[in-house]
Amino acid sequence: MPVRKHIFDILEAGQRNTPLARATDVALMALISLNVIAVILESVPELEKTYQAQFYAFEVFSVLVFTVEYALRLWSCVDNDHDSRFRHPVWGRLRYSVTPMALIDLLAILPFYLAVFFAIDLRVLRALRLLRIFKLTRYSSAVTLLLDVLREEFRPILAAVFISTLLALIAANLAFLAEHHAQPDKFRTIPDAIWWAIITMTTVGYGDIVPVTPFEKIIGGVVSIIGIGMIALPVGLFASGFAAALHRRKVIYKDMVDRALAGGILTAEDEKRLERTRKQLDIEEEDAEEIFANEIQRRRGRSDVCPHCGKPLALHDTPAPPE
Repeated sequence: MPVRKHIFDILEAGQRNTPLARATDVALMALISLNVIAVILESVPELEKTYQAQFYAFEVFSVLVFTVEYALRLWSCVDNDHDSRFRHPVWGRLRYSVTPMALIDLLAILPFYLAVFFAIDLRVLRALRLLRIFKLTRYSSAVTLLLDVLREEFRPILAAVFISTLLALIAANLAFLAEHHAQPDKFRTIPDAIWWAIITMTTVGYGDIVPVTPFEKIIGGVVSIIGIGMIALPVGLFASGFAAALHRRKVIYKDMVDRALAGGILTAEDEKRLERTRKQLDIEEEDAEEIFANEIQRRRGRSDVCPHCGKPLALHDTPAPPE
């Protein structure tokens, strides 16, 4: 196998089929986690002053590792057999460099090089370094599932956010008209009223701004009641999106089990492939075993399987007829 293809198989998601690839994943995840911890500890003045040299040495080491990782990913992306967009040696790498994960990899190392050539506030630099935590999304199937749900439910969620924003603006304008003269220090501007509307809609209620006029109290009550439903709407969309995404993953796994059983014999290679797929799709072992058992029963044509849901029916011993 060419070196570049081997590097791609080690680094890219979905290719974790060798001990070296899994060890690389674990090492990079550990380094990312330690970087996040280091950024947090550096914010403590006593620790920063005492261990400044150690923090800087660890930062240099981390940037070196992340830079090599980014360069290797950029170099080997042309060997992606599953996506033809990156095949071209020049345009393919340019397309890869603007993908979300590649941009996250770049942001993980960019603050260090910016600090070398430009004078940047250390607080800003520390905040930018904290973006390295997003590199963990490459290795988390749960985060991948979340991003998939966001992508699929983007339009409904955007519509819910738009309606909520419209409601907040209407409530803020009414609050400003009703309370500006009664509380000029609290409802000084419409942005101040927007702050009150958002806190009221989310039922947080800090208590820093409280309506005093009867009309505004009525508006506040209406906004609170409507706001509960409007804020809960995106949560419902997320929940339904997660359920649909998990169902699709189980369908994908079921199709793979069906193909593996098509020949009548499940080989050791088929078992390894199914196990890799199960882990990649983040399917529980119990669910995978149930899918596998249902497929076997379906192929055998047994009558103890529900024709609607595919789950095995409870078996009861038939009592012997009386003699």
